[in-house]
Amino acid sequence: MSLRLTAQSWVFSVLQQWLCSMTREFHHSKLPHHSTLLSGRSPRDEVGFQSDLLQIWYNNTNKNWVETPEVPHYHKKSDEIFIVLQGALHVEVDGHVHRIGPREFCCFPAGQWHAVVRVELHAETLMIRSPSVDDKVYKNQYD
Repeated sequence: MSLRLTAQSWVFSVLQQWLCSMTREFHHSKLPHHSTLLSGRSPRDEVGFQSDLLQIWYNNTNKNWVETPEVPHYHKKSDEIFIVLQGALHVEVDGHVHRIGPREFCCFPAGQWHAVVRVELHAETLMIRSPSVDDKVYKNQYD
């Protein structure tokens, strides 16, 4: 009986997600003059689009958001990509620092240790992650 209830719960969950995806509408907006979540589970303002599947963070700033190097981390289930429009990001992967400049991008597959260690300003970047889940594991969590 519990297996049947579990299967029914799974079917209900899938149908609910499908219905939600069917009722979503086209979304269009200009990129803002500030940093914000463009797509994700909890958009911070009217610019953002609610999505449980896709996270897009837009940075548009003259402020360095990495004052001290970020602690290396990986994502259990999601792939991540950084796209640099202006400025540059310095990312550490496997002990090597790479500069990602304007009109360049880098990808981190799920399970790849990485960290943003420096930002060159004025920074305009996109961070895209899918699926949009809380799956970040920091290096010092298991040391």
